[in-house]
Amino acid sequence: MTIFLLHWSVFIFMVGLILSLPIAGIYYLNNPQVRSFFTNPRKLRSAHVDYFMQAFSIGLIYLLEFGMNARIPVYVVVPLAFGTFFNPFILLLEATPLYKVGVVKAFYSLLKAVSPTSLFFAWFVLLFQYLPRFYSWLLAGFTISLIIVFLIHIKGTKQTD
Repeated sequence: MTIFLLHWSVFIFMVGLILSLPIAGIYYLNNPQVRSFFTNPRKLRSAHVDYFMQAFSIGLIYLLEFGMNARIPVYVVVPLAFGTFFNPFILLLEATPLYKVGVVKAFYSLLKAVSPTSLFFAWFVLLFQYLPRFYSWLLAGFTISLIIVFLIHIKGTKQTD
């Protein structure tokens, strides 16, 4: 799987680079045709950056596999590849009016459920199988701290309302 991860990372990175073209058409050229298709430029920019982030995350997994001399199983690589492509693709769909009608709307709804779940599964399998337990506890502590801060914030905003 090592070479597949490397190839997939380059592919995802190239998709991010290609998305810089419509961004340039919107922001620098003020092209009305591009602007009429990509009605939400903020989501387009988010998809562009997210593809880069996904490419780097796959690169980290490649380094993990290479550095530990371990083979990441197919049941982790497949959801990882699926999620790293389709998570930013959700943002790309939201940048256009296509996600609101017809078959694309059903596909969009399916992707919003399946893609983050597959990525979540893959990352947690990687966390529990390949990293020391200390990182699991550290992540749990961070999550609990974040929840506590969020609950305190909600309680504070309810008192001011």
